[in-house]
Amino acid sequence: MKTRSTLWWITLHLTSLVLVASFFSLGQWQLHRAADLKASVKPVADIAEVPLSQIFSVGQKFSSMQSERRVTVSGRYIANYYVVDAGTRSEVSLLETTSGSILVLRGVGQPAQTNEDVTIGGRLTSPSSDGTDSNTNGPDQLSRIDPVLIAGQFDRLMNGYVTAYAERGSTASSMKFALTESAPLPIKKVPGFYWQHLLYVVLWWMLILMVIYLWARTIRLERKIGMLAEPTEGTK
Repeated sequence: MKTRSTLWWITLHLTSLVLVASFFSLGQWQLHRAADLKASVKPVADIAEVPLSQIFSVGQKFSSMQSERRVTVSGRYIANYYVVDAGTRSEVSLLETTSGSILVLRGVGQPAQTNEDVTIGGRLTSPSSDGTDSNTNGPDQLSRIDPVLIAGQFDRLMNGYVTAYAERGSTASSMKFALTESAPLPIKKVPGFYWQHLLYVVLWWMLILMVIYLWARTIRLERKIGMLAEPTEGTK
């Protein structure tokens, strides 16, 4: 009776390791989805303003705990843009700070005065996914509020933008800000139910135990077959 070849054993071990790693990653992903879902239903409207630099920096990705946080940020406007939504023009300016630059959706009004110190109060907002990658009618019009569209013009851009509800220190004329400070937060929805994501975590990690069991059982059976084959080969 022939024993398994070296290639067969390598294939068995590699396949088992890949399955274990894949099921573990899927379980981790579902666990994070459950955490995001739980965080999305927490009341965060009363969270106090925090300096933007304390929770966000250049190159950092958004998380559910950062999106729509009330922040303050100080700096100087260095460029003005605008977006048009449903026929309404809204002013968007690039604010340069000591830790990087970030777009600010100011609201309806006049373009910001550049190179003067201002302090902005607003909500940290994820980049807009609507529109195209190019400007539409002019060099200052953005198709969506996304720092990717101006990445070739400026360095150290922060991801996303701030939707302003207050602006202090600016000498520009009055603005109809994009957001009122007391406005309710948008409802963020994560697909599925909390218990459903946890159930998938249990399912994926139970499959890990099943793979390990079958892996160990196969090794044990093959060793037993090999031990039985040795006396038979010795009598020939």
